[in-house]
Amino acid sequence: QPIISSNPTNAIPNTPILTPNNVIELNAVGMGVAPESTISPSQALALAKRAAIVDGYRQLGEKMYGIRVNAQDTVKDMVLQNSVIKTRVNALIRNAEITETIYKDGLCQVSMELKLDGRIWYRILSGARG
Repeated sequence: QPIISSNPTNAIPNTPILTPNNVIELNAVGMGVAPESTISPSQALALAKRAAIVDGYRQLGEKMYGIRVNAQDTVKDMVLQNSVIKTRVNALIRNAEITETIYKDGLCQVSMELKLDGRIWYRILSGARG
């Protein structure tokens, strides 16, 4: 889902399009769990929250810059032998806000919001589309 389009009529419906003159809001919900090796409930909560924040940033980065996917399948005698999929996101994100944090059953869910001002971000993201 690109957030920048040279032709807004070709944009994905209900996807905000960043122009040099507007501000769009991106939202993400990150999820994280603590590793089993934590030494206290407080540490488990802190690590789960950190994992959820990182997941939220990853999702915001995917929305801003896209995601690079590399996949390789091995087929022998028309039977799938091996399938490997790797994804990569490289993003600069500033001023994302955590709007809600929920802990339930060992899972931390963090709602995040990022406002992109077109006067600043349009030129940066236009150059990153390649």
